[in-house]
Amino acid sequence: MKPLLDALFLDRDGTLIVEKDFLRDPRGVRLTRGAARALRPFVLSGTRLFVVTNQSGIARGKLGWPEVRAVNAEVARRLLRSGIPIAEFLICPHYPGGIVPEYAIECRCRKPGTALHEDVLARHGFTPSRCAVAGDKWDDIGAGAALGMAQIHVLTGHGREHRRTVRERAPECILASTLAEGLAVLAREVEKSPR
Repeated sequence: MKPLLDALFLDRDGTLIVEKDFLRDPRGVRLTRGAARALRPFVLSGTRLFVVTNQSGIARGKLGWPEVRAVNAEVARRLLRSGIPIAEFLICPHYPGGIVPEYAIECRCRKPGTALHEDVLARHGFTPSRCAVAGDKWDDIGAGAALGMAQIHVLTGHGREHRRTVRERAPECILASTLAEGLAVLAREVEKSPR
Protein backbone atom coordinates (compact mmCIF):
# COMPACT_ATOMS: atom_id res chain seq x y z
CA MET A 1 0.00 0.00 0.00
CA LYS A 2 1.31 3.44 -0.94
CA PRO A 3 1.58 5.94 1.94
CA LEU A 4 -1.21 8.50 2.15
CA LEU A 5 1.57 11.10 2.04
CA ASP A 6 5.36 11.02 1.99
CA ALA A 7 5.53 13.22 5.09
CA LEU A 8 3.52 15.27 7.54
CA PHE A 9 5.29 18.29 9.03
CA LEU A 10 3.61 19.11 12.35
CA ASP A 11 4.01 22.23 14.45
CA ARG A 12 4.54 21.36 18.11
CA ASP A 13 3.19 24.05 20.45
CA GLY A 14 -0.47 24.89 19.97
CA THR A 15 -0.95 22.22 17.31
CA LEU A 16 0.35 18.83 18.40
CA ILE A 17 0.44 19.77 22.08
CA VAL A 18 -1.48 22.30 24.17
CA GLU A 19 0.12 25.76 23.98
CA LYS A 20 2.14 26.84 27.02
CA ASP A 21 4.47 29.77 26.44
CA PHE A 22 8.12 28.68 26.42
CA LEU A 23 7.36 25.22 27.78
CA ARG A 24 10.44 23.92 29.60
CA ASP A 25 9.03 21.22 31.86
CA PRO A 26 8.07 17.92 30.20
CA ARG A 27 5.42 17.44 32.88
CA GLY A 28 3.49 20.21 31.12
CA VAL A 29 3.11 18.26 27.88
CA ARG A 30 -0.51 17.57 26.90
CA LEU A 31 -1.36 16.25 23.44
CA THR A 32 -4.22 18.09 21.76
CA ARG A 33 -7.47 16.13 21.83
CA GLY A 34 -7.65 13.32 19.30
CA ALA A 35 -4.24 14.07 17.76
CA ALA A 36 -2.75 10.61 18.20
CA ARG A 37 -5.85 8.84 16.92
CA ALA A 38 -6.05 11.12 13.86
CA LEU A 39 -2.38 10.48 13.00
CA ARG A 40 -2.83 6.70 13.02
CA PRO A 41 -4.17 6.25 9.44
CA PHE A 42 -1.20 8.21 8.10
CA VAL A 43 1.32 6.24 10.13
CA LEU A 44 -0.25 2.89 9.24
CA SER A 45 -0.01 3.78 5.55
CA GLY A 46 3.70 4.61 5.88
CA THR A 47 3.62 8.41 6.11
CA ARG A 48 6.62 9.77 8.06
CA LEU A 49 5.97 12.36 10.80
CA PHE A 50 8.27 15.32 11.45
CA VAL A 51 7.78 17.93 14.16
CA VAL A 52 9.01 21.37 13.06
CA THR A 53 9.23 23.86 15.89
CA ASN A 54 10.43 27.45 16.29
CA GLN A 55 12.01 27.64 19.74
CA SER A 56 12.85 31.33 20.06
CA GLY A 57 13.02 30.83 23.84
CA ILE A 58 16.59 29.61 23.29
CA ALA A 59 17.62 32.87 21.60
CA ARG A 60 15.64 34.86 24.18
CA GLY A 61 17.45 33.14 27.06
CA LYS A 62 14.20 31.75 28.48
CA LEU A 63 15.17 28.09 28.10
CA GLY A 64 18.03 25.95 26.85
CA TRP A 65 18.59 22.96 24.63
CA PRO A 66 18.21 20.46 27.52
CA GLU A 67 14.68 21.71 28.26
CA VAL A 68 13.67 21.68 24.58
CA ARG A 69 15.02 18.14 24.15
CA ALA A 70 13.29 16.95 27.33
CA VAL A 71 9.92 18.32 26.17
CA ASN A 72 10.40 16.78 22.72
CA ALA A 73 11.27 13.43 24.30
CA GLU A 74 8.04 13.54 26.32
CA VAL A 75 6.00 14.42 23.22
CA ALA A 76 7.59 11.46 21.41
CA ARG A 77 6.99 9.15 24.38
CA ARG A 78 3.31 10.05 24.66
CA LEU A 79 2.72 9.56 20.94
CA LEU A 80 4.64 6.29 20.83
CA ARG A 81 2.44 5.02 23.65
CA SER A 82 -0.39 5.28 21.08
CA GLY A 83 1.70 3.67 18.34
CA ILE A 84 2.65 6.96 16.67
CA PRO A 85 6.41 7.30 15.99
CA ILE A 86 8.01 10.67 15.24
CA ALA A 87 10.73 10.35 12.61
CA GLU A 88 12.54 13.51 13.71
CA PHE A 89 12.21 16.79 15.60
CA LEU A 90 13.41 19.78 13.58
CA ILE A 91 14.22 22.79 15.76
CA CYS A 92 14.99 26.42 14.95
CA PRO A 93 16.56 28.16 17.98
CA HIS A 94 16.97 31.54 16.26
CA TYR A 95 15.26 34.88 16.85
CA PRO A 96 16.74 38.18 15.64
CA GLY A 97 15.57 40.02 18.78
CA GLY A 98 17.11 37.48 21.15
CA ILE A 99 19.76 38.08 23.81
CA VAL A 100 21.94 35.01 23.19
CA PRO A 101 24.35 36.25 20.49
CA GLU A 102 24.88 32.97 18.63
CA TYR A 103 21.12 32.54 18.17
CA ALA A 104 20.03 36.20 17.82
CA ILE A 105 20.28 36.08 14.04
CA GLU A 106 18.20 36.05 10.85
CA CYS A 107 17.98 32.55 9.41
CA ARG A 108 16.20 30.43 6.83
CA CYS A 109 15.10 27.75 9.29
CA ARG A 110 12.73 29.86 11.40
CA LYS A 111 9.24 29.29 9.99
CA PRO A 112 7.95 30.60 7.61
CA GLY A 113 11.48 29.89 6.40
CA THR A 114 11.72 26.50 4.74
CA ALA A 115 15.30 25.34 5.36
CA LEU A 116 14.34 22.59 7.83
CA HIS A 117 11.60 21.26 5.54
CA GLU A 118 13.90 21.42 2.50
CA ASP A 119 16.57 19.44 4.33
CA VAL A 120 14.11 16.61 5.01
CA LEU A 121 12.82 16.66 1.44
CA ALA A 122 16.37 16.39 0.09
CA ARG A 123 17.53 13.70 2.51
CA HIS A 124 14.51 11.46 1.97
CA GLY A 125 13.66 12.24 -1.65
CA PHE A 126 10.13 13.28 -0.72
CA THR A 127 7.89 15.07 -3.23
CA PRO A 128 6.52 18.36 -1.78
CA SER A 129 3.11 17.84 -3.39
CA ARG A 130 2.90 14.54 -1.46
CA CYS A 131 3.58 16.27 1.87
CA ALA A 132 1.53 18.44 4.21
CA VAL A 133 2.08 20.89 7.04
CA ALA A 134 -0.17 21.56 10.04
CA GLY A 135 0.02 24.48 12.43
CA ASP A 136 -1.70 27.21 14.37
CA LYS A 137 0.25 30.17 12.93
CA TRP A 138 0.72 31.72 9.53
CA ASP A 139 4.42 30.84 9.84
CA ASP A 140 3.57 27.11 9.70
CA ILE A 141 1.17 27.51 6.79
CA GLY A 142 3.44 29.92 4.92
CA ALA A 143 6.31 27.44 4.96
CA GLY A 144 4.12 24.72 3.49
CA ALA A 145 2.57 27.01 0.89
CA ALA A 146 6.00 28.19 -0.25
CA LEU A 147 7.01 24.58 -0.93
CA GLY A 148 3.76 23.50 -2.58
CA MET A 149 2.58 21.27 0.27
CA ALA A 150 -0.99 20.82 1.49
CA GLN A 151 -1.73 22.86 4.60
CA ILE A 152 -3.92 22.52 7.69
CA HIS A 153 -4.57 25.53 9.91
CA VAL A 154 -5.99 24.91 13.38
CA LEU A 155 -7.68 27.21 15.88
CA THR A 156 -5.90 25.77 18.92
CA GLY A 157 -2.87 27.63 20.29
CA HIS A 158 -2.61 30.99 18.49
CA GLY A 159 -4.87 29.89 15.66
CA ARG A 160 -7.62 32.45 16.17
CA GLU A 161 -5.12 35.32 15.88
CA HIS A 162 -3.82 33.95 12.57
CA ARG A 163 -6.97 32.62 10.87
CA ARG A 164 -7.70 35.81 8.92
CA THR A 165 -4.16 35.99 7.52
CA VAL A 166 -4.28 32.32 6.57
CA ARG A 167 -7.64 32.77 4.80
CA GLU A 168 -6.26 35.69 2.80
CA ARG A 169 -2.83 34.28 1.96
CA ALA A 170 -3.50 30.55 1.61
CA PRO A 171 -6.97 30.12 0.09
CA GLU A 172 -6.53 26.37 -0.47
CA CYS A 173 -5.55 25.68 3.14
CA ILE A 174 -7.73 23.26 5.12
CA LEU A 175 -9.30 25.32 7.91
CA ALA A 176 -10.06 23.23 10.99
CA SER A 177 -10.76 23.68 14.68
CA THR A 178 -8.27 21.05 15.80
CA LEU A 179 -5.44 18.96 14.38
CA ALA A 180 -7.65 15.86 14.58
CA GLU A 181 -10.38 17.52 12.52
CA GLY A 182 -7.92 18.84 9.95
CA LEU A 183 -6.19 15.48 9.54
CA ALA A 184 -9.54 13.76 8.97
CA VAL A 185 -10.30 16.21 6.14
CA LEU A 186 -6.81 15.80 4.70
CA ALA A 187 -7.07 12.00 4.75
CA ARG A 188 -10.36 12.14 2.84
CA GLU A 189 -8.92 14.54 0.25
CA VAL A 190 -5.80 12.42 -0.26
CA GLU A 191 -7.82 9.22 -0.62
CA LYS A 192 -9.97 10.86 -3.32
CA SER A 193 -7.03 12.16 -5.34
CA PRO A 194 -5.12 9.99 -7.84
CA ARG A 195 -1.88 8.65 -6.39
